[in-house]
Amino acid sequence: MESIIASGAWSDWMMNVTDWIKAMWPYLWAFIAWAALVFSVLMGFVGVFVPVIPGAIVFMFGGLVHKLMLPDTFSWWAIGVLGGLMVLDRVVDFFSTAFGTKWLGGTKWGIFGALVGGLVGLFFGIVGILFGPVIGAVVFEIVWARRNPKEAARSGVGAGVGFGISAIGRMAVYFMMIGTLVIDLSLDPELDDSEEVSRVESVESIHYER
Repeated sequence: MESIIASGAWSDWMMNVTDWIKAMWPYLWAFIAWAALVFSVLMGFVGVFVPVIPGAIVFMFGGLVHKLMLPDTFSWWAIGVLGGLMVLDRVVDFFSTAFGTKWLGGTKWGIFGALVGGLVGLFFGIVGILFGPVIGAVVFEIVWARRNPKEAARSGVGAGVGFGISAIGRMAVYFMMIGTLVIDLSLDPELDDSEEVSRVESVESIHYER
């Protein structure tokens, strides 16, 4: 080892490694930024069906991280729209759940049961997603709220309906968030092309004037 250091091979190797890291760092930085965004988009989709995961908040955070790491990809207008949609997602979730529960006289146990039923229903496909919240709400109303089966069924359906409306609303907001990024990303090249065309036209006009 001492002979290698003395010969200067170690210094050359370290210099090569350093140069390689410097050359690869922009690509690694971009990979981390896009990975964070993709992860947040996936978690946003999961959050549509799993309310305990704040999907829109994670989506917004991922977009903000991407903007800070790669400032030229998305505009601040797009990030601002994501922030507004994040607030809309929370509003939709709150009022949908409250509407379904109060509409048919559900309790907090019914809401919690709908949440548990929705989580379990994820493992049973579309049928579980549709009926899991209702079954979970009814079971929790009977076992924990001590309500009779008729009242439990009524409030359970209300909690399930509220959960379903909330999921539909959150899904709509999710696709609006994706659409915001896609539109913003697709508009940037057009803006660049128009700027390039205007520069070419200005150069040509100066040439003709001469």
